[in-house]
Amino acid sequence: MQPPKKTYLFKAIWGKNSIGLAVEKRLRENITSPVTTYFFWPSENGWKLLKNELYNKPWVTDEERVELLNGYNKIIKYWLKNVTRNDEIIKLLKDSEEYNFELSGINSGI
Repeated sequence: MQPPKKTYLFKAIWGKNSIGLAVEKRLRENITSPVTTYFFWPSENGWKLLKNELYNKPWVTDEERVELLNGYNKIIKYWLKNVTRNDEIIKLLKDSEEYNFELSGINSGI
């Protein structure tokens, strides 16, 4: 049996020189709603921007904020280790469940 899906997930745009991450809220099976815009790392301090944006969302609990900020860091570290592996899409998609993100796109030019 699979564990229950988390309330929030990250959408990722995987690039060669940066990664864009946005937060979405799961409403129902396969239906999500955007919570934040995309933050592109390393060109922005995405963690700080995400933190500020989450604090402006009164429905996001403190526990959820901590989980999302930790998740952001976890995905950035994963990206740093695997940034050159654009050709290994199957591994990336498999790992996406563990890291609680969905791949929105790959752009080797950004």
